Amino acid sequence: MKTLATLAVAAVILGASLPASADGVLTANYGGQITETADGWRIEFAVRDGGIRAWVRDHGDKPVAASGKATLLVAGKKLDVPLKADGEMLAADAGVASADKVAAILSLTVNGKPISARFGQEALVVPQLSAQAGAGKAAFEQACAACHGAALRGSDAGPPLLHAFYSPGSGHGDDVILAAAANGAKAHHWKFGDMPKPEGLKPGQEKDVLAYIRAMQTANGLGGAAAMPASMPMDHSGHMKH
Repeated sequence: MKTLATLAVAAVILGASLPASADGVLTANYGGQITETADGWRIEFAVRDGGIRAWVRDHGDKPVAASGKATLLVAGKKLDVPLKADGEMLAADAGVASADKVAAILSLTVNGKPISARFGQEALVVPQLSAQAGAGKAAFEQACAACHGAALRGSDAGPPLLHAFYSPGSGHGDDVILAAAANGAKAHHWKFGDMPKPEGLKPGQEKDVLAYIRAMQTANGLGGAAAMPASMPMDHSGHMKH
């Protein structure tokens, strides 16, 4: 049975609204969710398999030292985990997976002052797949999941594909994703470095992988151009943002 304390945490996390950006545009560097506090600190948050990550930057997008903890609600269970600095990143091991429904409150100290930020993600929806998309799933798990995550929500090595940047109708059409799957891509947005040519994909399998990515995007609310936020900065140069 859920305790009253757990239910209270859920209400606080899931019912809270996120602060708006001061300039209307916030850009995540590592594929996470991002918000801005009233003091102008920009906080990016991501769930990884087995842990969480956070980055704090100032209004000029420069990294800022921070410390604190995260309160998570996963499958009705409350978890309090300390965040430890790892270079520019704050990290914590936790019993979470990127496919989980997760609500989080970050309680941080920046420049000696307390700040907090709230984030949430829905559980991954896995649809019934066509034969081609099913073949693409197998190929994706072999050649792509190590960087883009088994849930397509990214990892410490690569960005999420369940993202508005890659949705149908965005600046990354099928041809761009096919080219990246076949040849890799140069980094020009994410801070993961260049995307190498995936190893293990046979000629033609990139089409199966694309079918799988599109099926997963559609099932998770990224089925078309309407999914692209109006304030999202886009690059129409024909390269995958990586």
